[in-house]
Amino acid sequence: MFADERRTILSIWRQALAIIRRYPLATLFPAAVLGPLGDAPYYFIIGELSLSDELLSSLTGAFAFYLYIVYITYAEEVTAEAERGVERITIRGAFHELRQAASVVPFVLVASVVALAIPLLATALLVIPGLWILTRWSLFAPVISREQLGPVAALKRSNKVVGGHFELVFLTATLGTVLEEAAVHGGAVVGHLVTDSYTWGEWLGSSIVTSLVMPLAAIATSVTYMHLQRSS
Repeated sequence: MFADERRTILSIWRQALAIIRRYPLATLFPAAVLGPLGDAPYYFIIGELSLSDELLSSLTGAFAFYLYIVYITYAEEVTAEAERGVERITIRGAFHELRQAASVVPFVLVASVVALAIPLLATALLVIPGLWILTRWSLFAPVISREQLGPVAALKRSNKVVGGHFELVFLTATLGTVLEEAAVHGGAVVGHLVTDSYTWGEWLGSSIVTSLVMPLAAIATSVTYMHLQRSS
């Protein structure tokens, strides 16, 4: 990996942290709404988690995560904050962006199922193919929100945007997705250990951790897409 690309990767993560610090309510509040919704399957699980429970919670958690990416990408002031640093983002503005993001929910739902299910199947056979597919498709959510493409076209477009920048996207958007998924399941484990509850305990633990990790991972993904768009 070239030195300038390594600097770009570090810059993307620093930008994501800077955006959260500058707009804590506008970035954390939507995550506090979407995180618990995405982790809702934990609340209805009876007994220990089965493989099907894990897959369902992964899919719903991923859908909430990608929907948050759509929101953060719609909020162009947020994704460009590191460059402009002028406008203030408010909770009222966050609700406005969430309403805008809702218009593409069906596209995000279809694409998120494909973008996560196929890498999961590939990972079951061998880890590397799953991570490769996940990386090539990891920018579909900002593509849907900015370029107004359907799910299949967005996956193809993501694959094209990532081309030639695999390492950069892998260490930003893909790493963010992996961290978010780890937060979903890791938080559930901690919640169960603390509360001894397979339902509300796992849901609460998962929701808290996810809500904290989701903004950083999603903003890093959005900023990565914006960077590649500018440099293309």
